[in-house]
Amino acid sequence: MRWRLNLPSWRGLRRDARGVAAVEFALVVPIVIVVYALGFELAQASTEYRKLTDTTVQLANVTTQYTTVGQPDCNNIFGASSQIMAPYSTAPLTVVLSEVYSDASNNPTVQWSVPYPSTVTPLAKNSSVVMPAGLATPKSYYILVQTTYAYAPTIGGAFMNSLAMSNQVFMIPRASTSISCTCTGC
Repeated sequence: MRWRLNLPSWRGLRRDARGVAAVEFALVVPIVIVVYALGFELAQASTEYRKLTDTTVQLANVTTQYTTVGQPDCNNIFGASSQIMAPYSTAPLTVVLSEVYSDASNNPTVQWSVPYPSTVTPLAKNSSVVMPAGLATPKSYYILVQTTYAYAPTIGGAFMNSLAMSNQVFMIPRASTSISCTCTGC
């Protein structure tokens, strides 16, 4: 049996609009899902970065209220990070708490530095630190808190690596000119 080209049926098929909505839906839905997932990840990353910023500022704020920082104080200061970062994990969080002295020539150097967790490398004593322009005052002490956080995407974790976030803040001691440290590693 031979198939014949039936032109009237082809013309009718071209004019037939049934199923167009289903085809359009099938083409648009994957794009909408990807845009939604990207928006969710962006909002999640922004929220965690905000928590990291809050943690950095609050750890510096608490530290500047001491006159001397001992090991129990260091444990309390670093322990506060889990309260501030909640409900997010502090496992990917690292903190380096340091005191910086700006000499008469405005050359800022590290006086002491304590890491959290202990596997993190602290700043070397007497190493030079770059401070924001116009912040350093000659013969002044500053508390420097540096934080890093490895953000692991919730949805896109299979497609991309963790995103490194970092933050730092300088604050002037409040209760004394400088803060001495007796923590392990100072």
